Amino acid sequence: MKYLTLKLLSASLADLVGAAKVGLDATALQARHMYNGHHLGAPIGGGEQNFDYWRGPMVRVPDEGTEADKRRAQGIVTEFQTALRRSFTSTNVLKEVIRRDVSSSSARMSWTIMQPSAQRAKDTDRTELEQEADTLASSWWSAGIEKAIRSALRYARREGRGVLRFRVAGGLFQMGEDKVLRVRAGAKPSDIARYIRLECIDHPEHARIWEDPDTLNRRAVYTYKDSAERECVEVSTVADDTGLTHLRILRGEQEQESSVELDLGGLVHYLELAADPLITPQFLQNQMAYNTTSTMILRNTELAGFLERYGINVEPPYEVIDDPDRPGQTKRMYKNPRTGPGSMTLWRQATMPQSDAEGNYTGDRPTGTAEYGRFEPVSPQALITAAEHSQLNMYSEVGQTFVLMGKDATASGRSREVAIADFDTAREETIALAQAAVRDVITVFLALVSALAQQARRYAQLEVQGTVRARNVPSSPEDRKADREDVAAGVISRATARQRQDIDDPAQEDAQIEKEAAPKTTEAP
Repeated sequence: MKYLTLKLLSASLADLVGAAKVGLDATALQARHMYNGHHLGAPIGGGEQNFDYWRGPMVRVPDEGTEADKRRAQGIVTEFQTALRRSFTSTNVLKEVIRRDVSSSSARMSWTIMQPSAQRAKDTDRTELEQEADTLASSWWSAGIEKAIRSALRYARREGRGVLRFRVAGGLFQMGEDKVLRVRAGAKPSDIARYIRLECIDHPEHARIWEDPDTLNRRAVYTYKDSAERECVEVSTVADDTGLTHLRILRGEQEQESSVELDLGGLVHYLELAADPLITPQFLQNQMAYNTTSTMILRNTELAGFLERYGINVEPPYEVIDDPDRPGQTKRMYKNPRTGPGSMTLWRQATMPQSDAEGNYTGDRPTGTAEYGRFEPVSPQALITAAEHSQLNMYSEVGQTFVLMGKDATASGRSREVAIADFDTAREETIALAQAAVRDVITVFLALVSALAQQARRYAQLEVQGTVRARNVPSSPEDRKADREDVAAGVISRATARQRQDIDDPAQEDAQIEKEAAPKTTEAP
């Protein structure tokens, strides 16, 4: 909690870096690794992974034995790990459920800007300030902004929090004769908006955002490395005495510092999206079990097509080398066995030396009889059942069991309805978080533009309400029939029925239907 008492506008680079880092727990870190495709284990560089997330059997070097025995055992371990990496099979259910939750909950983003204190002749009338702010926000809004918000939502639902950062491009500013950066002369709010970017921070654990417990002012500290690999820190904090937002940037050394203060109405340049993560330890356990079972199914299939044969009491291939323990003599160095489908593994049992009548050594004789055989594949049904069980557990954990019903022709309509209702409940938090994110993004954007345009707090009296349109699961024929009956009985309106069928604009749909139903007129010859 040291960051609460830190003097952000004078603290050193090292202190600010320590204050910025929040850290990730083991569950969140594994969820990130698996989302990015690292299902065998944590990334260790060079595109390789360790075996932390593998739940099947492992071959390890024993603690006992001579150094020669351990070297031979290490060769077997290396062979096993190579084969496992080659045959490892995974399905990224984790990424699928996160993307489905976020994408369906924020299919369409919008907002409503209101001026509560304004006098209106009609409820539908809009003030000039409302229209001005709405036009400015609409001209700035883009697919890239929606992408940044969805990325932050995915972080929040996967790890518990995501962070959005406003950045103003340097091209907006010019250096004055007094060596102070200022917004280019004559820049209009619409011109300034072009230089404002919204980014989702790739490592939200490197950004800390909090509210001062005494003053309730917002604070934010973010650490990162620039293109020159220098440690950098950004501080965005509201001054307790003036209410101005101070942006302080340190690059590499405290002497290389720049700062600016803006009147943002008590806002900072960072937004935090926090939620209870969908990915729990139980979900990760089932993802690992599913991957292990899928790999074993593949191994079993390989064995069915390419049988593995073995030989016992058969001397494996070897080469004769100088014996380091007996100068002037040689010994046999047996090659490491190669296991797996399509291979022939030979085991050499204990032998005893043989001598001729004069007592001269003539070789070793096995103590047992040679035996050949093969490993047969087993029925894959038990493995398939185990994989389906893990898959069901994962979808149940996040309320998405309706996905499994999509391919199940025997699932009843009531079962599908209940499953979809579970999904709607599970994504309520995502929808609320997306609405709050849109509201905060537009609010900070308007405050930032007005401050840079020397019109501080111009839009402070406006209230922004974020809205998102969730993508509905397609209605079944039974659902559409029930909607028609409810409309005929006067239980629901036609507009409501069309919204339930994911029709964006019911009024426009009515107009189109009337246009198509109108009798066509023919021109007089």
